[in-house]
Amino acid sequence: MKCSSLRFLVAIFADKILRKIGEGTFGQVLECWDREAKEMVAIKIVRSIKKYREAAMIEIDVLQLLGRYDRYGSRCVQLRNWFDYRNHVCLVFEKLGPSLFDFLRKNNYRSFPVDLVREIGRQLLECVAFMHAMHLIHTDLKPENILFVSPEYVKIPDYKVTAWSPKDTSFYKRLPKSSAIKVIDFGSTAYAHQEHNYIVSTRHYRAPEVILGMSMHSYVFLSFTLWCFSFAFVIVIDVHLLAYGYECLCCSRTWMELSV
Repeated sequence: MKCSSLRFLVAIFADKILRKIGEGTFGQVLECWDREAKEMVAIKIVRSIKKYREAAMIEIDVLQLLGRYDRYGSRCVQLRNWFDYRNHVCLVFEKLGPSLFDFLRKNNYRSFPVDLVREIGRQLLECVAFMHAMHLIHTDLKPENILFVSPEYVKIPDYKVTAWSPKDTSFYKRLPKSSAIKVIDFGSTAYAHQEHNYIVSTRHYRAPEVILGMSMHSYVFLSFTLWCFSFAFVIVIDVHLLAYGYECLCCSRTWMELSV
């Protein structure tokens, strides 16, 4: 979609487009001001391609289902509204803070304190348990899909210099003011009782059960979800994996897929 058409589209539903806050194969996400609700929102604009439209409709159905039981929106991102414009599905979300991935990257890959990691893990497990109680499997848990609720942070002294620290290290690192998180991106969500013949999960975080092509029964999905959780959990503790691990993980996963 051209920028001019995109701005015209969002101008119907928002007074002002502030900036682009995300982009991927699915489309892009814009930070906008909602004139009716008088709040900042994130509008996810999906490409007019069949598979992305189908994923967007799945995400809408899942979020509406979760919203009926998670009334306070304390676990999963809240869907404010959605609309279809010229074959582009547009989802209006509450505005959240940065993802764990982006926060760590902007923090020069300095690790989080153990207490913060523990609190993030607790909330993530609550979200997973909540979805499993609804017989839903996220299938794409990763640091990029776990967002802090607030973008605010503080700077504290950090005199530990690593190979990932910039040359002009200021000996300070960022810590989020709030540990509250929410999970996003439900376009790949699967129902536990259904049979699945397609590959799920981002390759870097793909569980052995998926690589081996095991039948996706509920007990396998539980193991698979715990794998994704554990992988994300380890990364926020040992950010060396995040700094250099993508290329290595990609190679190792490809080797495993070719060897099966």
